[in-house]
Amino acid sequence: MPASQSALFDLPAAGPIRCGRGQIYVGTCSWTRGFEPFYPRGFRSRPEARLRYYASVFPTVEVDATYYALLPQETARKYVVWTPPGFVFHVKAFGLFTGQGAETERLPDAVRALLPPALRARRRVVDRDLPEEVETLCWELFLDFCAPLREAGKVGYLLFQFPRWVTYFERFPRRLEFLCRMASGYRLAVEFRHRSWVEPEVRDRVLAALREYGVTYVVPDEPALEWTVPPEVAVTSDWAVVRFHGRNARAWAARGADVKERFDYLYSEDELRPWAERARRLSQEVDRVFLMMNNCERGQAATNAQMLLDLLRTA
Repeated sequence: MPASQSALFDLPAAGPIRCGRGQIYVGTCSWTRGFEPFYPRGFRSRPEARLRYYASVFPTVEVDATYYALLPQETARKYVVWTPPGFVFHVKAFGLFTGQGAETERLPDAVRALLPPALRARRRVVDRDLPEEVETLCWELFLDFCAPLREAGKVGYLLFQFPRWVTYFERFPRRLEFLCRMASGYRLAVEFRHRSWVEPEVRDRVLAALREYGVTYVVPDEPALEWTVPPEVAVTSDWAVVRFHGRNARAWAARGADVKERFDYLYSEDELRPWAERARRLSQEVDRVFLMMNNCERGQAATNAQMLLDLLRTA
């Protein structure tokens, strides 16, 4: 049976765990793809029902779709209405801003119309090829989406994820200043997917730039490979963010492995217990700690987020 309107509004709101100086928020990096096992029958078929149920279990979530497409503002307005006061959305920045690029056919009509014919014919476009007016419009549309979340007090950080093929570059502080200027008024978090950003000879320089602009360094938990970033905690602002990608080393190392394979991983309690301890220690240093599960296949992110909540509550 579909969830009734009264059942949706009767759901309690989840909240953070207070610990020391700060608060610990546990959530996931999506609430749709791979989450079918998480939702009770009656909540699976309607977007509103899914999000309202999610917010009764976890107090925070990442919007992942914004990495791949520029979503309409109306979508964010619905998110505001469908979640209780105090719920926190983090928004993953559009991939064009960090070197990921974008599929041309997924760009809004207004953006495609500004592309030169040669670029419009490509399957993907990257930021270095775009006319300035196109990049400016992409920023405007991205921030238009974020605006209702900010106005409602429901926006956390904007996540700027630099993909694996973006390695350390000397002008990073300048790029960081640009990102902060474009997203003025928002909190930013940066995640690196290549080890070159934290090698001994540049690590202090990178972290110093993040601290200068008050940008949060994202700590990744991911497979230990030659090119991946180790899970070393570094505090660069008054918030801390840990993103859990799973430890499926075989899939991460394989050529051509798709997203489903790479993030198909279920953490054990023994693997998460040390993170519960680290989160408690972090909460003595910062105002908010966000622990975000990105192993979203087969409901595993929700399972592990609940496991981590239990570990934090029973300490």
